[in-house]
Amino acid sequence: MARDYTDYSRAEKGSKKKSKLPIVIIILSLIVIVACCFYIGSTFLNEHAAKVSYGEIAVESEKTNDEGGTTSPVDLESLHKINSDVYAWIRIPGTHVDYPIAQSTVSDNYYLHRSIYKRYLFAGMIYTQSCNRTDFRDPVTVVYGHNMRSTTMFSTLHYFEDPSFFNEHDTFYIYTLDRVLTYKIVSAYRYDSRHIMNSFDFTEPEVLENFQQHTLNPLSTLRNVRSGVTLDKDSKLVVLSTCMSNDKSSRYLVNGVLISDVPIS
Repeated sequence: MARDYTDYSRAEKGSKKKSKLPIVIIILSLIVIVACCFYIGSTFLNEHAAKVSYGEIAVESEKTNDEGGTTSPVDLESLHKINSDVYAWIRIPGTHVDYPIAQSTVSDNYYLHRSIYKRYLFAGMIYTQSCNRTDFRDPVTVVYGHNMRSTTMFSTLHYFEDPSFFNEHDTFYIYTLDRVLTYKIVSAYRYDSRHIMNSFDFTEPEVLENFQQHTLNPLSTLRNVRSGVTLDKDSKLVVLSTCMSNDKSSRYLVNGVLISDVPIS
């Protein structure tokens, strides 16, 4: 019987393809493992860098542990000497938010990935943009911070997603060089990714009123709202804005209205 070399050739090629398949799978698996290790490592390093950087700032700035009152718990003058863009400090009891606030004269998002020392830091700083004044007298002031994967920056704003936490924590403080500002937290909710200050003209009374009403009654399935709060044309809102985890199209907002403004004694 004549040997069918065509069938033999096909069988040999099929065998070679099968032998290559495990190698391809191994290579792809190694690529995935390396990528995961790199991601986990870079995340850890970023978090560690943020903690070290802001640990240094806390040591240089801390004066007391007082909240509210007529004294400042931080030495803003010393931080202002380090970086003249630093103009305030924010503290939210019950969270890990306890940071300086900066506003750049170079570009609006300068501190997105820069530290108080103006060096690269993925966690960046808590900051405002030039569309807002630095005395918090605008009808709406937006303060930005990263949603890091640990407890740094604005990540613990997400504590306010829990109704019990929201009900038990209703105040945050902003300290400027000469004032202590106390805010009552009126709502916390998921919002879209639009730039609030560029999307609304708050000099228009109707626009401001509509935004205030949305703040008190947000159209969101993820929301907590404090009852019995009213806002008017003289109200001063501070909107704390951070990202939603794994959702680039949304932001998480915690909104506070000014209830006390006293000079630092």
